[in-house]
Amino acid sequence: MPARWNIFADIATIVVTPRCLICGCKVMATMNRICPRCRLRIPLTNYWRVEENPVKRRFDGMLILEQGSAFLFYRAGTIWQRLIHRFKYEGRWRIAHHLGLWYGAELSESGLYADIDVIIPIPLHFIKGLRRTYNQATYIAEGIAKSMGKELDTLSVRRKRNNPSQTKHKGYDRWTNVEDIFEVVHPERLRGKHILVVDDVMTSGATLYSCLKCLSDALPDARLSFAALAVTQYISDVR
Repeated sequence: MPARWNIFADIATIVVTPRCLICGCKVMATMNRICPRCRLRIPLTNYWRVEENPVKRRFDGMLILEQGSAFLFYRAGTIWQRLIHRFKYEGRWRIAHHLGLWYGAELSESGLYADIDVIIPIPLHFIKGLRRTYNQATYIAEGIAKSMGKELDTLSVRRKRNNPSQTKHKGYDRWTNVEDIFEVVHPERLRGKHILVVDDVMTSGATLYSCLKCLSDALPDARLSFAALAVTQYISDVR
């Protein structure tokens, strides 16, 4: 997060009453800007508490993974879909950061992610980054890293091709669209480490797979896990 945003955020907490990022009601500053009522209503998966869960099983036979989870269910037409759209498309990056803080605290409490060494967000291509001005996965990963007390690395993996958005593709086309689009540019930073890859929404799993496969090929001695902020019901129903 740029230093100037940290300064503005500190000032805002002094002169402005914190409000829930979801419903807008007043909330204590210690609650990561999500009120108790919304915390009870948010459709959490609780997958981070279970070593074998539907999102991790999505990659069975494709990759060797230590852990994998998603935080909440992405359901079309709900306030939770709208919440995600706010930080993906409307510049509300602070939502992503606060949800990351909450997710990171839950990952720490579960104990399954205790030996993570470094956290890497799914990178954007620099052209898309110029258009959006930020990468929402980076803010999610930043929040997770802060809560877990882990290193955040945004430089060791890059997206080498500006592929079309996954929203424009369906089925098998999603997998071919993201094939071989990532590369590890600083393998020396990651060798032998347990890496947690962070994404915003897991729909088919194709983008996550492409990034994890890139890391697996480049770093055979590394251990890999992933954490998606949201997952579609389709993936969750996979058995």
